[in-house]
Amino acid sequence: MSFKLRNTIVLGVFFLLVSGGGFVYWFFIQPKQLDTAVADIRRLERELQQLPDLIEQVKNLTAQYHDLKRKYDSRSKEIPTSDITSQTYAYMSRGIDQAGFLKFNMTYTGAREFTNWGINAYLLQDGEAEFDKLYKFVYYMENGKRLYKIHALNLIQQERIDEKTGETKKWVAFSMEVHAYYSKIPELATSLAAKSLGISRAPFNPFNPLILQTISNTAPPGVINADNVEVKAVLPGKAFVLFGNELQVLHLGDRVWRGYVSRIVPQESKVVFTLDEGGIVRRVEKQIQFGEKQTR
Repeated sequence: MSFKLRNTIVLGVFFLLVSGGGFVYWFFIQPKQLDTAVADIRRLERELQQLPDLIEQVKNLTAQYHDLKRKYDSRSKEIPTSDITSQTYAYMSRGIDQAGFLKFNMTYTGAREFTNWGINAYLLQDGEAEFDKLYKFVYYMENGKRLYKIHALNLIQQERIDEKTGETKKWVAFSMEVHAYYSKIPELATSLAAKSLGISRAPFNPFNPLILQTISNTAPPGVINADNVEVKAVLPGKAFVLFGNELQVLHLGDRVWRGYVSRIVPQESKVVFTLDEGGIVRRVEKQIQFGEKQTR
């Protein structure tokens, strides 16, 4: 075989290989690549069409993130990772220091566990306090640094007579269930925005009745009872009265038991007392009785 023929055969085989490879690429491989490229182009076009929606979603998520961060940074509560009775008692003691004297018995009633948080329940029973002090205590418990909530609160008005002064003392008997919150999320245990509370006074006392149910019938020692005085002399602006076998001088506005001297009328030899008997106002008039014992 000549060198020329051999080269021709080699070139022919090479041409057939190249031609066959080109045919396979042109008719089989390239159409698949073209289909893939077209699919990618269409996918990119769809994504480009969705880009404004994605930008809006990113914008909304960014705003939501900043809002949550602002709320987290400004939260006024500290939620510890655990709660024990001594911690709650110490916290309540600080509330009592701010509010004033309260009396109650505290009982731990159990815990309630949830996914990332829980509560310890405490029952305060046999409680006694003036309404204003109780209001301050409840306000401190619910608005202080720690997350405490009053779950149930029962209040009953109480009255009794003070043996020393004869005045009616008013207070509120109460019981309540307090929930102390704790969380397994350690980031909630501290807060830069949590601050100590100032004193908060009750806006009004709904347990301050207009008319008392319990009042004393006996005046304290040394206090003038208008019902038992005898007028001996009446001068402009003052009167001489006998009370308990002692002669005493009363001026306009002087205090007596449950009231004061409201009028002195020399022309009628009369002294008028205005008394407030547990919300019921009564006028007592006393005049000089000539020749007979003074009566009411």
